[in-house]
Amino acid sequence: MFRAHGSFSLALDGRVLLLHGEGPGNAELIESYQQAVQEYRQALSGQPWGNLVVLHGESLLTHDAVQLMNISIGRSKASGMVAAAVVLADANYPGLVEQLWRQIYQGAEMPHAFFADQQSAHLWLLEQIKNASSVVTGNGG
Repeated sequence: MFRAHGSFSLALDGRVLLLHGEGPGNAELIESYQQAVQEYRQALSGQPWGNLVVLHGESLLTHDAVQLMNISIGRSKASGMVAAAVVLADANYPGLVEQLWRQIYQGAEMPHAFFADQQSAHLWLLEQIKNASSVVTGNGG
């Protein structure tokens, strides 16, 4: 077993799970994330929720970490996650980081969008949650 490379923190803000991540990351980091995020998924389960992801530095992942992340997003989706809003905070190569995470979210069939700031990302995410809630409750618009 290798030492985890990279770091993350999680916080809950209503129906939004805030994830700060810094990379590059390996499979051990994603395994640690999967354990930590479980309690948040349980708390959010049953109603639509969103993930606000703030990526710091070169938040790239190894191939095996990407595979684990796809599984993790699938679990989040099963617990009610409806969208991910991603902010690239201070990447030297934002195009490369965005390309990787776009592929991850597309592979998991998770609606997502990239933003320059957290406020815009949060507003978009709240709209996605509201739209999904309307569909779930049948309250339309």
